[in-house]
Amino acid sequence: MRLPSIALASLLLTTGTCIKPPGKDAILLSNVQSLTLRAHRMTSSRRVSPIPQLSCAGPSQKICNLYQPEVMRCTNQGYDYDSEDVQWTCTADLPPEFKLGATDVICEGYRDADDKYVLKGSCGVEYRMLLTEKGEERFGRSHGDGFDWGKKGMSGYQKILSWAGDLIFFGFIAAVAILIFWPLLADCLGLRRNRRAPRTGRGWGWGGGGGGGGGGYPGPPPPYSPFDTHKSDTRNQSWTPGFWSGALGGAAAGYGMGRRAGTGRPAAQTSRSGGYDPGEGSSRSPQFSSTTASTGFGSTRRR
Repeated sequence: MRLPSIALASLLLTTGTCIKPPGKDAILLSNVQSLTLRAHRMTSSRRVSPIPQLSCAGPSQKICNLYQPEVMRCTNQGYDYDSEDVQWTCTADLPPEFKLGATDVICEGYRDADDKYVLKGSCGVEYRMLLTEKGEERFGRSHGDGFDWGKKGMSGYQKILSWAGDLIFFGFIAAVAILIFWPLLADCLGLRRNRRAPRTGRGWGWGGGGGGGGGGYPGPPPPYSPFDTHKSDTRNQSWTPGFWSGALGGAAAGYGMGRRAGTGRPAAQTSRSGGYDPGEGSSRSPQFSSTTASTGFGSTRRR
């Protein structure tokens, strides 16, 4: 009687492992040995919207915009805790300035996001693009969604010139600021006073209250002109913006524009030298001379 029971158990086990898929396009990832994904192509879809076969997940969108691999091939490296939790190694050809980080394969669950069966052709790769040491020398160290252009990649002589230029510029700004605001400060603190000398009658015959005898004609009165009063009054007027305030504003604006295009951002070179100008709205892309294989590692997610 033991033989039939063993045969029944074997039959049940065989039946359990031969469960039919829920659809003709439903597959198990454990049966997939490799995936080939291409840029500018979308995955197939059934329940949810399709996704790009290749999508960059950072760490910075600007790094993602610098370069996109054309093809990525992912290989099944076995599973973790579950046979359908497949682990992958993904390889793509990248310039020496970049390397792959995490590469997660994302597939559409056939019936829901927890289904072990996935839709055939629905898998895409979400990868992270990282800068190598050479990439940081060319593009600067990344911080969040920007770059720290700083003075990295500049020679010692260029750094000295850059620092000297900064010192001269800020010294000029300080001097102009003093020239602009010192008169106003002096007026507020009462450091400037009106020191007009009193007018005397000497030379005009107006002095004294003596009689008119023997003095002769005293001569014409001093000329009065509206311009005289205007000239004396302007000495006591408050400071108003003028040449130096315009010079200060113009120097600051010019310095800011110069720093964007000058040595403060060594990576911003001409396209002839293969450099990259990350200015907003720029359609120019950096040029790369060669590529090498780079590999990333990741797991499986379902959507």
